[in-house]
Amino acid sequence: MKSKKLKAACILFDLDGTLLNTNDLVLESLQHTIRVHLGHEMERSGLYRYFGVPLVNIMADIDPGQAEAMCITYREYSAERHDKMVKVFPHVSDTLEKLRRYDIPMAVVTSKLNSLALRGLKLFKLDSFIDTLVAFEDTQKHKPEPDPILKALHKLGIPSGDGVVMVGDSPYDIRCAQKAGVLSAAVKWSLHNRGELLDLGPDFWLEDFRELLDYV
Repeated sequence: MKSKKLKAACILFDLDGTLLNTNDLVLESLQHTIRVHLGHEMERSGLYRYFGVPLVNIMADIDPGQAEAMCITYREYSAERHDKMVKVFPHVSDTLEKLRRYDIPMAVVTSKLNSLALRGLKLFKLDSFIDTLVAFEDTQKHKPEPDPILKALHKLGIPSGDGVVMVGDSPYDIRCAQKAGVLSAAVKWSLHNRGELLDLGPDFWLEDFRELLDYV
């Protein structure tokens, strides 16, 4: 991360790949959906590029003619296995708890459906630290457009600008933050290419989730 202090007005978090480790669940759900609808296997390495992309866009890219049905298959499969496969990334719970002591407003901005996003937060008791949730249903336009971040700030009653930081693992998160006029932080544990993320010029780089505490 940059060495300067960040006086945070609020912190926005992506969910999958940032707070929650859903990597295996996402990959397995994609593989299952492709197998069911297209009748062939796809290697995991060919699916990493879809991380952070809204599900409807993923399926439209894979097969526009079956996109709607593929979304249903994916969501049903993912929901059935969710609680057994999802994990929380190291130091997330204790860091959010400490950030809460600073009275910093926090929100989750995700492309997941509201019900499944809330389910993941509650599974690890993270919901008590989050002031609001912006999910797929809450905006017509999604990441990398700025609408989800602007919606979260509106719900929190906080103006966009310096002191607002979006923490995410995907190029979509960084671009969303830049378009919304807020700061961005990329996380080391992203499955995306580190060079790709750095090329986008995030304001901060988190090697460890606890580093957030050094910049508030």
